[in-house]
Amino acid sequence: MKKVFTVFSFLISSLVFSQNFYWYDVMLEVDSKDVSTVAGLVDGFYSSHPKPSNVKVEFSSIPLKGTSEKATHMIGITSESSQSLADYRNSLKGGDWDLYISKMSNYVKSSRAAAGRDLITNGSETSYPIGQAWVFKVKNLQLNTMVQAFGKLIKSYKFDGFVGMGQIAHGTDNGETLYIYGTYSDLNSAFNFGPQSENDTAAFAEFSKTLDTVEFSKSFTRVLIKGY
Repeated sequence: MKKVFTVFSFLISSLVFSQNFYWYDVMLEVDSKDVSTVAGLVDGFYSSHPKPSNVKVEFSSIPLKGTSEKATHMIGITSESSQSLADYRNSLKGGDWDLYISKMSNYVKSSRAAAGRDLITNGSETSYPIGQAWVFKVKNLQLNTMVQAFGKLIKSYKFDGFVGMGQIAHGTDNGETLYIYGTYSDLNSAFNFGPQSENDTAAFAEFSKTLDTVEFSKSFTRVLIKGY
């Protein structure tokens, strides 16, 4: 993701529900002619590299995005444990890793990485294959207000999949400071996301007031290819 998420060190324990993730994303720009080769290299490495049970690795395409986003694919690594995520990332080394990186460098035009965590989620454990991120530029003074408002929204509106708000700790670019991330069961559900009743409309309208003073940066959608 050329301009994704960001983080300031911030803890809002009173608002965090459950199933909050730490994440590490690697964004890849790949020519269409090389996609199958890259997918094979990713599968070959991550399907055989030892991984703890509380760490998830997913390889996805990014078919829907703005013109500023160069990445075509992403490798997302997540865990509810920051220590497990850090340990797994630190395990990506050695001869097999060096060979994998060497081969990937022949097909990846550009790459970048970012890492961070959710601040508040709806606690859903549903694993859906389509995920969408909305990215904003938010000042520190606005952050607490937005998180509180988002907490009210996810209590009053039933999201079918997972939804959360968070920041990135590392790898930010161009001032993005906050993201909202949601998942969908299929493309039809993604097309129809939004308020479905008067109560839903009122809940979204109330939350939208907090967006009046922040800058929306971009949105992109990823589609799962394979998980490990």
